[in-house]
Amino acid sequence: MRNILKTLFIIEKTDRKNIFACLIVALCIIGMVVFANATELGNPIKEKSSESLPVKVALNKFQIVDASEYGDGSDIYKNIVKQYYTYPKQRMALKTEQPALFIETAIVLTELRKQAFEMDDYELIAGNLPSKIENEMDSSYYKYLKEHNLDLSFGSLSFYPFLAFLFSVVGSFWFILICIYSSNIMIDDFRHISLIKGYPIAFSQYVLAKCMTSIGIVFIFIIELIVCSLPLIYFNGLGQASYPVAVFNGEVTIYPIYKYIAISIVYMICLAVFAILLSVILNVILKNVYLTIFVQIIFVVIPILFPGLIKLIPFNPFNYVNFPSVLNGDSLNLAAPVTLNSYAGLIYLCISIVLLMAIIKWFLSTGKLQKI
Repeated sequence: MRNILKTLFIIEKTDRKNIFACLIVALCIIGMVVFANATELGNPIKEKSSESLPVKVALNKFQIVDASEYGDGSDIYKNIVKQYYTYPKQRMALKTEQPALFIETAIVLTELRKQAFEMDDYELIAGNLPSKIENEMDSSYYKYLKEHNLDLSFGSLSFYPFLAFLFSVVGSFWFILICIYSSNIMIDDFRHISLIKGYPIAFSQYVLAKCMTSIGIVFIFIIELIVCSLPLIYFNGLGQASYPVAVFNGEVTIYPIYKYIAISIVYMICLAVFAILLSVILNVILKNVYLTIFVQIIFVVIPILFPGLIKLIPFNPFNYVNFPSVLNGDSLNLAAPVTLNSYAGLIYLCISIVLLMAIIKWFLSTGKLQKI
């Protein structure tokens, strides 16, 4: 088994597809590092400078009236006015680098939004304000900073925050990328079955070695994401690995950055194994690369097109292939809101992996793979 793994790895590392994929990954990540440094990504002064614009648009939906406590303006109008005049305090706090003042005004702002959600005519300005889950995550994040006396970073993203940002971006389409990468995992072998019979091992071992080699290449991709991000240490430093990140995991909670990164990596590994095994089965059934990709994409798109199915079938592993969306609580913004738990998602993925392995073993035991 060790020899066949070594042979397959030598073949894979010289494969033009793998070399090209590694090169593209490296260039994309280095490009993101340069972009993040050049645009000061994560700098709150720049990010907050335009945040008051949607609130100003919301104000334009109302007739200008007296917004004082005893004025004739509606409650929602007065609330929006208060929100609008909170932003200058935030900008002043940022420009004068007063993190405590900024955090205080941010908490006030989240409380005003929370009050607005329960007011009459809120639906008029709902599109101009963050959603309830976004506001709750902001509130938890700023309250955590205040309770633990943590300072807000005024600079652009350093290494650890950038990794969290990177995994949230890559994780959104990671499953699709691995599906495309592994879509022909067994096609060439089925076309040249006589070559496989020349190996001095059982065909079942060859299939296992093929999957393990592909998973090994995926590990290289993940390591490449981290290694290619290292130049950011030179520009902006390491940052704090324990700095808080607000996530939704059945309820809003706070993770340190290292935990968010760890969960992202575990998800990426599980999704890669799931995609590779699924590709093996679809290659056997469909015997076509393009049909394999098409069916995999259909599985991903169905929960998006029919969100009601997410609540109906919460154990569907394809509900969790976009794990950053799960951790952001985006499922609560659907027409039929549903609570998705990232830990439950990992369990469903692991169960699905076991089921796919059982199916492949059944194919092997019945001789279906050998007859392709």
